[in-house]
Amino acid sequence: MKYSIVLILLFIVGCASAIYSSKEEKLYVEKCGGCHRVYAKDEFSKEHWLKEFDEMTKRAKLDEAQKMMMRNYLFDEGTANPPLSN
Repeated sequence: MKYSIVLILLFIVGCASAIYSSKEEKLYVEKCGGCHRVYAKDEFSKEHWLKEFDEMTKRAKLDEAQKMMMRNYLFDEGTANPPLSN
């Protein structure tokens, strides 16, 4: 019986921590998914994401660090990001 409870708890903890593959993905889902469905990164071209990026990050009230995380997640570029428009 104790063995079963331990296995169930380990399973629950493992599933809960596997929901997001990164902190960037978690930010994307939580901030963007609060207003509309969460789109797959490859659902739009890079040009489309860039066109929407500034307006959507303003609406989501992201700070500069969060914007950088979001860009890294969406564009898979690490620190080599397309320029931000102001």
